Amino acid sequence: MSRPDDQRLDDMREQCALINRLAARGRNAFDTDEAIRFAMERSMEILGEAANVVGEMARIDHPDIDWHRITRFRVLLAHHYHRVDPEQVWTIAVDEIPRLASGLGPPPT
Repeated sequence: MSRPDDQRLDDMREQCALINRLAARGRNAFDTDEAIRFAMERSMEILGEAANVVGEMARIDHPDIDWHRITRFRVLLAHHYHRVDPEQVWTIAVDEIPRLASGLGPPPT
């Protein structure tokens, strides 16, 4: 059974928060600790998979999110892993993820 959109959006919010915590460790940690890079890539992959299955109404409710771009990056991470550029991962983490988190809004209380 598929999970509802509100849970998928919460998954995305959780992954954004995790990526933000990993990025807060700094660029040097990202460059020197393969576990941090791997965790960040995996979180982005999970985020992209959740985005891939979010329904049309949730997408309409969040019009500022580039759903296609998120899901295409997931495809790169999952299927073309040999082409993943660490510089791109870092840039997404520090530039795009905070904007995505803001666009998703806080989890419901």
